[in-house]
Amino acid sequence: MEVILGVPFGYKANAEIRRVLEDFRDMVNFCIDYAYREGITSYAKLRKGIYEDWKKRWNFLHISAIQHVK
Repeated sequence: MEVILGVPFGYKANAEIRRVLEDFRDMVNFCIDYAYREGITSYAKLRKGIYEDWKKRWNFLHISAIQHVK
């Protein structure tokens, strides 16, 4: 079992923040789905496998979402 620590923080909800959080959730889920389908267990193979689709789907590169799948 892996323990992940979190830090509570506050923010004022608005449409822009909601969009960023939803995009981040979609990015992480995209990585998890791909890794599961392809049986990928390493960060390098995951990044190589999703990179082109990632660029097409999101017009900005936020590679840190991939790191949450590790």
